[in-house]
Amino acid sequence: MKKICYIIPSLSIGGTERQLVYLINGMSREYHVMVVCTHHEGGFVGDARRAGGNVIVLPTRGGWDFSLMWKLRSLFRERQPDIMHSFLFGFDLFANMAARRARIPVVISSRRQLGTWRKFRHVMMQRLSNHYVDCAVANSQSVAQFAIRQEKMNPSFYRVIRNGIEPGAFISKADNRTLRLRYKLPFHVKIIGMVANFSPVKDHELFVDAAYELLRRRSDVHFLMVGAGPLVPAIERQIQRGGTPECFTRVSAVNEIADLYSLMDVSVMCSQVEGFPNAVIESMASGTPVVAASVGGITELVRHRQTGLLVESRQPRDFADAIEHVLNSPDQSGAMAARAQTFVDNELNVDRMIHSYRALYTELLEQKGRR
Repeated sequence: MKKICYIIPSLSIGGTERQLVYLINGMSREYHVMVVCTHHEGGFVGDARRAGGNVIVLPTRGGWDFSLMWKLRSLFRERQPDIMHSFLFGFDLFANMAARRARIPVVISSRRQLGTWRKFRHVMMQRLSNHYVDCAVANSQSVAQFAIRQEKMNPSFYRVIRNGIEPGAFISKADNRTLRLRYKLPFHVKIIGMVANFSPVKDHELFVDAAYELLRRRSDVHFLMVGAGPLVPAIERQIQRGGTPECFTRVSAVNEIADLYSLMDVSVMCSQVEGFPNAVIESMASGTPVVAASVGGITELVRHRQTGLLVESRQPRDFADAIEHVLNSPDQSGAMAARAQTFVDNELNVDRMIHSYRALYTELLEQKGRR
């Protein structure tokens, strides 16, 4: 049986990490799977092990830690994987160099976000890293096109394999009343939710501004923010300045995300840029109507007025208008949500994703065999 090694900073609770757990589960039937975490284990480590992955931690001081190359090269020479696939978010140079020096036949990189944060040195590092890689897998056309422009590689270097989820994974069986009591949410109001880490790119500030715009129009709404991150204190201060903090609830328990989606009458995504957001996919899979910014890979998921509503502007009033349209048109919104759910079940299921990765791995291994 051939061996595959995945490399990721950690198996913390998150979209990419969940996708890797799915991938481990699918590949462990025909590969010995090793997972190397370069920071720490994280909340998904148990899931990864139950899926068939042998998880190893090689702690480093960050993406620029040169010792990573030596640690990985030693590990690769000992374990001798046939494929090394990294999920290191732009810092995979040392991993790729180690893989080549250990003579691993197939080396694959990942692109899972629009790297607008990258500075010149990051881009140069990625371009250098690409010389050690057979191909890079992007999770959307938007991410692939962005990488082509930024990294100046031939388009054939990039492969697009979209994220997948398990059918029914985001359908809650819990009672609505019980869930409202659990999360201390008021009854007889509409719940407007946003699932996102509290980072600048997600634009929680816009969400709060849109919330207060909606509160000026109607009193039957409550706003649920799911996530954690460095901007939590700043957003909480913004909410306090608005004058009605009792209309907002924040929950960081993303392990119970299916229950939280079931509480939402609308799921909102205000991001400034997005690659292929798992929160939008999950919302669609849960049957929750989606209102999202018309940016990046979101437009590959949401067809305006067909599977959700897209907002072109960055104005709170326009987001409030779209949310109110969903609330005021339950039949139309329900039909959109049903079409969205069908789209995800058919086009973005885990089996389809696993099949695509299996075909890619087989193709690259066969190419190396012929050489």
